[in-house]
Amino acid sequence: MRERDKNLRIGDAERETAITLLGDHLSSGRLDLVEYDERCARAAAARSKADLRALFTDLPSTDAAPGGTWSPDKAPARPRPRTEILLGLGGAALLLALVAVTRDLWLLAFLGVFVIAWALRRR
Repeated sequence: MRERDKNLRIGDAERETAITLLGDHLSSGRLDLVEYDERCARAAAARSKADLRALFTDLPSTDAAPGGTWSPDKAPARPRPRTEILLGLGGAALLLALVAVTRDLWLLAFLGVFVIAWALRRR
């Protein structure tokens, strides 16, 4: 790995993923509670990829990192909250109800735009 990549700053998503994976190692018995707490504190304070990688050097890879040790580059995407999905479906249902009540079929164009925008946002 290049020196520049090691010093790239990380965000909250990478820190949260690291803490989640440390929890997996705790539940597997690879870490005790004191070591888990220490590593979580270091993960919360981490500023670069190298800081997070140092937390996993003595641990085996997990499902989130097939074929090697964990790194922030291999971190899984955070799942969308259920409320976001429900809001999207609610918006589509509201547009369909508006079309049914007003019988203006041109409103279906808004439904198409809404569905496309919602699908692209979910990616």
